[in-house]
Amino acid sequence: MTTNDVVVATSAADSGAVDDVRSGYAELLGRQAALGAAVFAAVGTAGPAFDDAHRTVQAFIEQAVRPQLRAAVELIYPASAGVERSRLLVEGLLGETHLIEQAAARIARDTDRVQIAAHVEALRVLLEALLGKVADLLLPALAEASGVSLADLAAQLPAIPTELGTSAQPGPAAHGHGHGHGHGHGGCGCGEEDEEMPELDVREIPHAIRHATVFGAFDAVPTGGSMLLVAPHDPIPLLRQLAERSGGRLAVGYEERGPEAWRLRLTRV
Repeated sequence: MTTNDVVVATSAADSGAVDDVRSGYAELLGRQAALGAAVFAAVGTAGPAFDDAHRTVQAFIEQAVRPQLRAAVELIYPASAGVERSRLLVEGLLGETHLIEQAAARIARDTDRVQIAAHVEALRVLLEALLGKVADLLLPALAEASGVSLADLAAQLPAIPTELGTSAQPGPAAHGHGHGHGHGHGGCGCGEEDEEMPELDVREIPHAIRHATVFGAFDAVPTGGSMLLVAPHDPIPLLRQLAERSGGRLAVGYEERGPEAWRLRLTRV
């Protein structure tokens, strides 16, 4: 999502609704990316880490991703029926929605770890592309259209759950072998292999959705877990918001302080 363009809307409420939906999508994508990173990091590990990460991804798809896809199909796409320039776009989005559902089905049924990780990454890429088109193309078109209250429409969209239910159908046990991907950091020096810490680089993310993306990513960090945040400056306002959002359960460690990047270890305590 670019979100740097000015939205021309028929009302201030509709313009605000575009920003709110974009922030929600950024939060969703940030959390999906963090959960996917946990799957990649656990591919080559022993113990229950991979199966736990696999189940968590499936729960997030069922409880957060699919409700947003259904809302798009049932609410957003039909509302654009009268917007001529959006018809071909909606047809394409329906096809992309089907591809996301196919990726979700593969995540649920596959048993090979490497294949599961690949399907999780495919879903992330597809979801980012679809939500980006909805946020940057379809929503502004609806905001400009007369006779469509985007504010009322946005109010009907489901909220993204901050916590996932434990009753989600567990995925099949994964018995494949492979090597983790992503960025590993740190090490305890005790002879045991640390779990790789997911990294979120927000330097290229538009400022309008940067905080929401970090919120979503940190929501995926379990108690005692950490993520590495790479920012273009010292993110003091963000850290204050994140501490408030997490109820103070945030520990921050600086691993690099500029000038090109600030790297912070964020731990949920």
